[in-house]
Amino acid sequence: MAFDLVIRNGLIVDGTGSPAREGDVAVEGDKIVAISKGLGAGKEEIDARGKVISPGFVDAHTHMDLFLVRYPHGNPVVNHGVTTVVIGDCGASAAPIPDGTEPVQVLVNYLKRVMDDYVDAKDFKWKSFRDYQNYLRGRVGINAVSFVPHSPVRLSVMGEDAYKRESTPEELEAMKQLTREMLEAGYIGFSSSPRGGPEIHAGTPSPFASQDEIVELANLAGEYGGSFQFNGYDKLLVEESGFPRMVERIHANLIGNEFRIHPGVEDEGARCLKLMADASGPGKFFSGVVIPYTHIRRFDINDVFFLDGLPAWEAIKAAGEGLPAKLADKDVRRKIEQERINLTRQDSTFAAVMPAKAPPGEPYFPSWHGWDAIVFDPFANNGSPLAGKSVGQIARETGEAPVDVFFDNWLKDDLRTKFIYYGWANDDLEALGDMIKDPHGLIGTDTGAHLDRFFWHGSPVKVLSTWTREKGLLSLEEAVQKLTSHPADLLGLRRGRLAEGWPADITVFDPDTIEDLVSERLPAKVDDREVERHPKGIQAVVVNGKPVVREGQCLDVFPGKVTKQELNA
Repeated sequence: MAFDLVIRNGLIVDGTGSPAREGDVAVEGDKIVAISKGLGAGKEEIDARGKVISPGFVDAHTHMDLFLVRYPHGNPVVNHGVTTVVIGDCGASAAPIPDGTEPVQVLVNYLKRVMDDYVDAKDFKWKSFRDYQNYLRGRVGINAVSFVPHSPVRLSVMGEDAYKRESTPEELEAMKQLTREMLEAGYIGFSSSPRGGPEIHAGTPSPFASQDEIVELANLAGEYGGSFQFNGYDKLLVEESGFPRMVERIHANLIGNEFRIHPGVEDEGARCLKLMADASGPGKFFSGVVIPYTHIRRFDINDVFFLDGLPAWEAIKAAGEGLPAKLADKDVRRKIEQERINLTRQDSTFAAVMPAKAPPGEPYFPSWHGWDAIVFDPFANNGSPLAGKSVGQIARETGEAPVDVFFDNWLKDDLRTKFIYYGWANDDLEALGDMIKDPHGLIGTDTGAHLDRFFWHGSPVKVLSTWTREKGLLSLEEAVQKLTSHPADLLGLRRGRLAEGWPADITVFDPDTIEDLVSERLPAKVDDREVERHPKGIQAVVVNGKPVVREGQCLDVFPGKVTKQELNA
């Protein structure tokens, strides 16, 4: 009798780090039933000759809670080989929905800040967390498991007071009961954005919680074998922030978001890796979510951040209608450029993170990556012959000074030109490589959030192409393990391995041609075209035994599972 599916003639990289071997993988129902050479026929077959057969990739950090409603196939990550995503991160999610018009509006406004302005209450086809699970079940092409999100839980228990004050003992007990119910229903842990974290979360429910509240809810998740995920990772290097003490009090696996290198912060990556290693112990492993890209920042004439703080720039930037004349003055330009050269510091004295504003007489942005890091935004300047070119490239082509290329082209279109700066974070590629390779580094994409700048949905492919094939940071086996069993094990999920009896989540890719191509097309926002674009080198993606991607096309099948129990069955 034929197998339901056979993927044959491929190089099997099973997710454990073991050496690759040639063979076939056979699937019956939603399970792998045989791995060997020369397996019998399948009702459906995929010829993987010259390709790698690996477990499906696990995306450990997303904000796809509502993206899965908009893009139920699992775009834009399923097209990059992802079969399981984590949602409910950073204390934010679309369930449970609180009672009352004002608390619902607070939730919507909060999600627009954390995700983007696509969030709309009309998309809420559910009320309780169980309703949300039931809505997703049978409607999504990939597996989606969630953390218990702190802010919706606070809103559900405390109403409008959730974003005004700390909880009472009775309210905390009610939150613990709701958290317990969610954990028992298949949530994988608890998430929060504690007070003192990123500014974008300020004024939202979870920062009003006391540390005691967060610790009790996180430790409750730990009792269920769950993890605690939190935002504000960079505060771990600031003792007075309270974050180091919070981490010490929590007895569960920890996942810190925003594990990144801030420009000018010396040895930040190495110090954070040591901190995580020191904080880990029996029953407690500390990971940081790593984005394997150099971050970008878009800017225009109102936000020339890398010049902020330079005296010559500060003297003219508020000149209003007189600004063009001042920028046309070559002496002014030379003075700005000289101050940039003299004052930009490669070794920052900042203790942990960049300050909210520049110290007097010093640049706000402490590092300089050269004029090649400043690129004419290809989408904002659509149709311009300069679009997509760097200032440095144009200077070499024309023989002009880069500072003149920069300001002259701005003046030509009445200061409407927009730019992209490459190096806003993760600018030290050697340190970033160390973070990716280290066991405490956990690969995520942050998909679904900040669509104008978080172009990281190709992170798994970026690891396999740039960091593995081109840079040799990881072996093929190590890279696949990093994207599969490593996150699955940390999250307590029975996924990420190719083995008989295990769930049939499988990705087939060409290691020689796989390429994310995200950096080649940076739209104004992650748009429908980008969401649906398939990268080079992904031949097939299988979720719970069903092919959901074949040869660059998403198929209209929706076998995704949505609880920890379902994924671990």
